[in-house]
Amino acid sequence: MLSHHDVPHLLKRSHVVSGYRPLHQPRHFYIRSAFRAHNEVMNVWTHFVPAILLFIFYLYPGLGHCRHFGTIIPKKSAILEWLSDRPRPAVLLLHVGIILLLFASSMAHLMHSRSEMDHIFWFLVDFGGIALFGIAIGAQRYSCAERMETFIHLTYLPLLMLIVLGLQFFSSSYLFVFLPLWKRRLELRMLSCLVLAFWLNIPLMNPNAEEDVSLRLHSRSFQWLLISGIFMGAQVPERFAPGVFDIFGYGHQLFHLCVNMVAWNLADAADLDCSADWHWTPRLVASLVTFVTSILFIAFIIHQMVKTASKRKYE
Repeated sequence: MLSHHDVPHLLKRSHVVSGYRPLHQPRHFYIRSAFRAHNEVMNVWTHFVPAILLFIFYLYPGLGHCRHFGTIIPKKSAILEWLSDRPRPAVLLLHVGIILLLFASSMAHLMHSRSEMDHIFWFLVDFGGIALFGIAIGAQRYSCAERMETFIHLTYLPLLMLIVLGLQFFSSSYLFVFLPLWKRRLELRMLSCLVLAFWLNIPLMNPNAEEDVSLRLHSRSFQWLLISGIFMGAQVPERFAPGVFDIFGYGHQLFHLCVNMVAWNLADAADLDCSADWHWTPRLVASLVTFVTSILFIAFIIHQMVKTASKRKYE
């Protein structure tokens, strides 16, 4: 493993002194590094394992299967019984968004250390996963909201895309490629996340609704998001003891754990919010179109940013 003196500045973590993997190795070297100690290994597993668990215990059962004592078994029911418990697209959309977030993050931390270009590509993918996570949350809440003012109904998804794809994803990607060492870049990302968090809560603001289990779950997810921001922004505890938490326990690893709690509470809340007796409403169709459009936009921006980055020199 290398020290921070031996890697390009672009690949360094603040206050993380050691545990860096060698550069320019074959790709299988970095895949195998998932089973070796280095300063990214916990970031790989703290999102890869939850992605697998979410698929097994949330997404897969939601496709028309049931859980029994932790074992996934197909339903023995006929088609008519399956239709009574049919998959809910809005809930599945959220599950897919969470899995994409976790898997993109896990792969980014596993593969980014090969070179500066790999670093840029994989963290653009990571930013894309974060953006789709935000779109999925907003689309699910919009689809399942009981009541919504006409103005919000008409503007919610367009403004969601503007905030997520413009303010959050594009600005983060642009600054990452053109100004990667700008000290205020992280602060701007966190500010965009706060703006998004406010907008994501708009569908939950029903003055006539009584507090229920679902609302408490949404509140917990927001609380965990705020806690995650502390670890992400303040870079604690490694700020107070550089080199001590290089492998285990630095702030970004704790941030990952908080994000898992955010996702867990969101998934459980969506299960309560979205009725099993759903119909193909205009809101649901618009939400699915928004998600697919966002995927295409993100893929295009990543492609363009990588092309631009390949022509630049990074110190």
